[in-house]
Amino acid sequence: MTDFLTVIEPRFGGWRAAEIDDEGFPVSLQFFDDPQYHPVDALFDARVTAFDAASDLAFLDLGGFDGVMNLQRAKQIADKRVDRIQDCLQIGQMIRVQVIAEPAAAEGKALSVTPRPRLAGRYVTLEHGARLNFSKDLKPHVIGTLKSGLEAVSAHHAVIVRTRASLVGAEAVVREAETFAQALAAPAKSAPGLVYAPSPATACLMAMNTSSADILIDGVEETLAAQKIARTSYPDLADRIKAGKETEGLFEFYGVTEAIDEALSDRIELPCGGWISITPTPALTVVDVNMGGALKGRSAAEAKITVNLEAAMAIAYHLRFQDIGGLIVADFIDMSGKGAAAELMATLDDALRDDPVPVRHSGISNFGLVEFTRKRKGISLRDRMQRARKPVVNPREEALTLLDRALRVGRSGQPGTLILQAPDAVISELARLDTYVEALKTKTSRQLEIQAGQGSDVYLKTN
Repeated sequence: MTDFLTVIEPRFGGWRAAEIDDEGFPVSLQFFDDPQYHPVDALFDARVTAFDAASDLAFLDLGGFDGVMNLQRAKQIADKRVDRIQDCLQIGQMIRVQVIAEPAAAEGKALSVTPRPRLAGRYVTLEHGARLNFSKDLKPHVIGTLKSGLEAVSAHHAVIVRTRASLVGAEAVVREAETFAQALAAPAKSAPGLVYAPSPATACLMAMNTSSADILIDGVEETLAAQKIARTSYPDLADRIKAGKETEGLFEFYGVTEAIDEALSDRIELPCGGWISITPTPALTVVDVNMGGALKGRSAAEAKITVNLEAAMAIAYHLRFQDIGGLIVADFIDMSGKGAAAELMATLDDALRDDPVPVRHSGISNFGLVEFTRKRKGISLRDRMQRARKPVVNPREEALTLLDRALRVGRSGQPGTLILQAPDAVISELARLDTYVEALKTKTSRQLEIQAGQGSDVYLKTN
């Protein structure tokens, strides 16, 4: 495990943490949110409100959030063979669920939920069942110490003990298991609402790496609170937690804020003068590699391989830093040099090796495309920080369409003045299309008025 420094910024709405490598460069970014805004992994008591029979989906009220459950997950709680979502659940039924995903690159969709919660902690994971399993990396004497303390919990839940359990005494491991067991067995609520979610501070500490490097936190008060949590629940972290002394803030001092701004920009510059762009879509994420100014002082062949190699390293970095998941397609610059494709793929493989999330790729195609799949852990940095921009109608095309509509309305048999209502940008285009406007008057033999409005419309006004 590389000993990377971790810097933490407590903020309104949650905490966020970044790892800083030996060269002082931010290499990863994690968010730990207030569950009232981003409730992934939280437990809720939910009420079934509707079914979509065609898609075999159940919709649920989580108490402030909308949830959706598919048939495959609903079958997990059925006591017989079922073929329809309605055979698993009933309208009005209360059920305990866990949020497993937020919609990515889309607005207004429901949260995906499961009726089989799985609580993953620093030392243990609890899920449905009644068994006790230990990581293969744990020594026999550690397993022997933990078995007796976890027997009571494992009688009602499946308990998986992680390798990190060897870093602390049995008390801390058992305490975490009992906390999760109490959450899973909490009395059912009469109305939809949150049942359990760790605080942002607790979730942040739970996820810290196992290195010996310092964990720096912005703010003395927040540092003291984190140290208290660590002493009680995560003793392997207690000596690592320290208050940051940088007056401008840790994220500013270590360049994390700058790295976030760069990641969200339309163009991510490469040292050679080339650049890449990262564009998310509902189906996949597209990475486009561009030459930019890389030709300056280089031959075309040298510039192409240089840009592609730097782009490969940048892509691997941003997949991890931005937490981009799902299908990713990168369009590299076409190269004809002998061994160039092999060198590119070797560079890419080496750059992806440090990613803690598994990444697979297809190799490079004849068209310079490389397809990646990366496990989605949550919403990406772009989905979190930006909203997808809606397409903007070309004002000139809207003006021409408005004139076509006006001609049809004007030729109707109804009396009245022809009114064209449009936004200011479209009205400006109509002014440039004055010959067409005059032709409209002639063809319809009507008086014409153009009015400003929020949207475009055509109608007849009678006096």
